[in-house]
Amino acid sequence: WTWCRVRRVALPDAAEWRGAALTGFMLLVASNGVFSWTLRFIPAGVGALFFALAPLWMAVFGFLLYRERLAPLAALGLTIGLGGMVFLYSPSGAQHLPLVPTVLGVVCSLAWAFGSMIQRKLARSDVVQMSAMQMLVAALVLALLGLFSGERFAVAEFTPAALAALLYLIVFGSIVGFSAFLWLMNNVPTTLASTYSYVNPVVSIVLSVALLHERFTWQLGAGAGVIIFGVAVMMLAPRPRASVAEARLERRQVVR
Repeated sequence: WTWCRVRRVALPDAAEWRGAALTGFMLLVASNGVFSWTLRFIPAGVGALFFALAPLWMAVFGFLLYRERLAPLAALGLTIGLGGMVFLYSPSGAQHLPLVPTVLGVVCSLAWAFGSMIQRKLARSDVVQMSAMQMLVAALVLALLGLFSGERFAVAEFTPAALAALLYLIVFGSIVGFSAFLWLMNNVPTTLASTYSYVNPVVSIVLSVALLHERFTWQLGAGAGVIIFGVAVMMLAPRPRASVAEARLERRQVVR
């Protein structure tokens, strides 16, 4: 509310709250919230690879929701990426992953892609306000889920390291990172906004090995390479051109 008053941004109406509730649930609860639970059972580097599939799922949802047809090169990239996931989970290699967290990891990437595609159609142009609305809805849902699952507020666990990590996630993960992602989804093509998937898995694998001392296997490296190669092939696929004005007009349509 304070941000709206200072920036003289119109307060959101009921339709915008519904859009924020839906996208906030998909992006921050069904995706990030559930994904946080899966990281208790799978390596962080492997978890990042699941989100490398998000651009591939966006291509699928683009066809199902908006009839955006896949170019042959995009279809090839989708097939390569899915093949990388199958290879990553192959029991013949050294990287054995628990079934349920692995399946949920893929579902999380699906939820992120679905929420991102819906985000394109929301009319709210102020990304800070939209991200605040989405995070407010998600925070309430996650708080209720935590309460019903038996989690309690433990002051003893608020160590300096935990507080520093929490502050880092609030500033760079939520305020800066999430708001920047929403801005990209509203102002650039979806495929360009999703290119973060090139870097995230590689950075996550390096950090998980260097900081968490997780084991790096040939299967993990090969699976990562195949997935990222599939995403890269899909990104290179030609797409129909549209004027900037037409693209912005489409993005500003209100979903009601």
